[in-house]
Amino acid sequence: MIAALVAIGAGAGLAYATTRPRVDPGREIEARPCPRQYVRLPPTPVSKDSLQLEEVDTAGAVDPAALAFAPDGSADGLLGDRSGRVARIVDGQPTDEVVLDFRGDTQEVGDGGLLGLAYDPAGDWVYVYRATEARDDVVTAYPLDADGRPDESAEREILFVDHPSSEQHHGGGFVFGPDGNLWIGLGDGGGLGDPFENGQRTDTLLGKVIRITPTPEGDEPYTIPSDNPFVDREGFSPEIWLIGLRNPFRISFDAATGDLWVGDVGQACWEELNLLRAADGWLPGANLGWDAREGSYPYEGDAVPGGSLEPAHTHPHRDGWCALAAGFVARDGVLPGLDGFLLHTDYCKGRIMAFRPGSVDDPPRLVDTGLDLERPVAIVPGPDGVPWVLSIEGPVYRIVPAG
Repeated sequence: MIAALVAIGAGAGLAYATTRPRVDPGREIEARPCPRQYVRLPPTPVSKDSLQLEEVDTAGAVDPAALAFAPDGSADGLLGDRSGRVARIVDGQPTDEVVLDFRGDTQEVGDGGLLGLAYDPAGDWVYVYRATEARDDVVTAYPLDADGRPDESAEREILFVDHPSSEQHHGGGFVFGPDGNLWIGLGDGGGLGDPFENGQRTDTLLGKVIRITPTPEGDEPYTIPSDNPFVDREGFSPEIWLIGLRNPFRISFDAATGDLWVGDVGQACWEELNLLRAADGWLPGANLGWDAREGSYPYEGDAVPGGSLEPAHTHPHRDGWCALAAGFVARDGVLPGLDGFLLHTDYCKGRIMAFRPGSVDDPPRLVDTGLDLERPVAIVPGPDGVPWVLSIEGPVYRIVPAG
């Protein structure tokens, strides 16, 4: 796959590409046939009619793609359209007050658009992640006034990542972790089979989960946490935390355990849920394997690379999955019977599922909520922990107990 691989640094035994491979940008790897036989975790249905989707009035949102609530518990927040329109949420109700507007400089084809919104832990700044009209990946920050409105005139560019010519794979995972740092999932740049080999390269942020400390009022827009796994290592971008991703569209941290969940959109066969436990330090420098592997199986080459992380769970495309949107772990009893389960859905499948990893005495479980919607792209916790589900077709819903 790559001429020279070396094992180095955090995660001993893992292989990383430290030099830019000679790649024809038009080279695309045709997917190998999906395995005919594989282990499937059968879903358990929730009690019949125990949950329902409660539609929220979006006050003019057209294609909702990103949502964030202020960290002060006020139920105020922001709702962003894929097109770049960002409007206020006041006391849990979306309004038609547009406070940020990127329409005209946002890629609205392929996997682009406005991808993420995040408040810093102090609630002083809001951050926006989007693919520009030029198809580059950009993170910008805006100070908030006393009423929680971002000041567009005081924009600070935090991160700019040059993206290949493809419309695809801009990532979208975007969240402040319990460590106070900003975690961002960046796609591999697109094309079938990662033609630029970005997933395994270490001199690019594409195909990675990165971890930075934003400093919007500083001389530099961000700093590198000193415990990032590749700090001061030649040939490695120090922002990198995880390598070997295809399109990490949504990531989240478990509010109770601090565990990191990374949903990675697959190529031809599998959608991946990856778990990095807080007790393991979120596995700094872990290699999730793309494009040598997809799911639990080889993609390029004849074997899964040694040391690469096994997904916690995969959904096969032959079951109707195509673009996973990992949500968050339900807690505090907001959804009966689903405490500790990761809510997730899929752009094509449209079904909301819940997964809980196993332990020595308790096998993993997959639960079918029985809830369906068209073109879901995000499941986000509200200020009370109740899930909000965004459909790019227009509706926004809350998942609530029936009755």
